[in-house]
Amino acid sequence: MERIPDRVALTSTETAELLDVHPSTVKRWCNDGELDSELTPGGHRRISIDAAMALARVRGIGTVLSPFHPYEPHVWTVLRAILDEGSYRELVVLAMQWVRRGEFERLEQLYLALGRIDSITFADFCDSAVRGLLSSVGYEWEKGRLRVGDEHMVTEAITGTLLALRREQMDVRASEQTTPLGACKHGPPVAVVGTMQGNRHSLGALCIRMLLERRGWGVYYPGPDVPMEDFAMIQRSREASLVCISLPPSGTLGDVTRSLSVLSEQYNRARPYAVAFGGLRPLSLEGAVHDAPFRSVAFLPSVGAFEEALDGGLGYPMTAAPAAAGAA
Repeated sequence: MERIPDRVALTSTETAELLDVHPSTVKRWCNDGELDSELTPGGHRRISIDAAMALARVRGIGTVLSPFHPYEPHVWTVLRAILDEGSYRELVVLAMQWVRRGEFERLEQLYLALGRIDSITFADFCDSAVRGLLSSVGYEWEKGRLRVGDEHMVTEAITGTLLALRREQMDVRASEQTTPLGACKHGPPVAVVGTMQGNRHSLGALCIRMLLERRGWGVYYPGPDVPMEDFAMIQRSREASLVCISLPPSGTLGDVTRSLSVLSEQYNRARPYAVAFGGLRPLSLEGAVHDAPFRSVAFLPSVGAFEEALDGGLGYPMTAAPAAAGAA
């Protein structure tokens, strides 16, 4: 496993960004000896993260790195890689180090900090940050280097992060009291989201639920391990225009066809809806859907792919227009 450097030097501009002050303030602190710094051979000022964070603590300045002492250099390296290069590799490296040390609360704090950064789309957060970590955890478990309990604690930490982000989003929406994205004069579109019976891995379904809610959908979320008859019942009683079903990790085309068969038995053509399946294994539905009554049936392997499908009109009632692209 790669190692993230323990010492990181910042420019004056980066220090100002971290401490949420003007660069001239950083320069004054350095000139006054309040903030330790060094000059490069080219005359550029460099400030260690340790020095910047020490000053932040003295002055009572809260920063994105404040919860992570003594790992501030590591978290900064992760953030810069994501924001500057779009790379989540360093994130997974650090997260796995914490998993091995049993620092699951710190892991949850890190993902919560990432989820609050506006420039990171929710789809990228789910597909790159969350799925990237879970894939690495699964690989380490298969190799016998992690226990089942470790995998469960990672899942609980990420679930806690997602639920905290959801509460924050709901609070923002309530305080703004504006018409949510995706809503129309006929009311918001409605979806049913859950995992099929036998699948207790619900993080993917939870991500889809949150994406839909962020776009203004009303979502009924029965959670994991839901019988297909219950999906049909909720859809019918709530007149949902979209049913989203998360397949188990080993999901097959047989799971898809059996699910569609049950849904077809209770399908009401007067209340048409679309069906979207998701899962870890890539599936092509070509040849799996025969004479299905649904408006559409799709397999969408990621949150990003699901968002693109929503932008194309997936699941919206005929009277509603899809939300603008990038609404997450």
